[in-house]
Amino acid sequence: MNRQIVLVVILFCTQFASSCLLGSHHQDQLESKILDITVTNAWTPALPPNSKVSAGYFSLTNHGTETLTLVNVASPAYGSVEIHETTQQRETATMSRLSDIKINPREEILFAPGGKHLMLRDPHFSGNDLSSFIVMLVFSNGLTHQFTMNIKRRKNDSSLLLNRHMSHSKSK
Repeated sequence: MNRQIVLVVILFCTQFASSCLLGSHHQDQLESKILDITVTNAWTPALPPNSKVSAGYFSLTNHGTETLTLVNVASPAYGSVEIHETTQQRETATMSRLSDIKINPREEILFAPGGKHLMLRDPHFSGNDLSSFIVMLVFSNGLTHQFTMNIKRRKNDSSLLLNRHMSHSKSK
């Protein structure tokens, strides 16, 4: 069975179980708040052979009236997903892990090369197994938001391209 289908089924079952535990009224309130978040242009470069690390990029917009704090990101397609930011001081680029990101009402946060991005580690798929995968954002108030991240392949053989995140060591 296609791994992407299995991952979607697992996430659906998780959502169904949470709605049963929370009750329909509480779940409706959560769903209405979740709709205040949108994710657009979500993509990651295709993984080169044997790569264990990649990066994810997207735009995150808070359309609501409350400040939200993103505290965790997860994906069944990867063993670990972390929020990172690259900063440039003079001629030196430094990457650091962020524990959270505050998103003010009506604010858009850009996750892009050279700035904030997701660090995707230990893929649960190989090579060209997937064209996209599910990512889940978790906020400090308990709300979650799922979206699909597309795997972007170049016209040339993307499996031969070097992934600039391959050399990152796992931070603790």
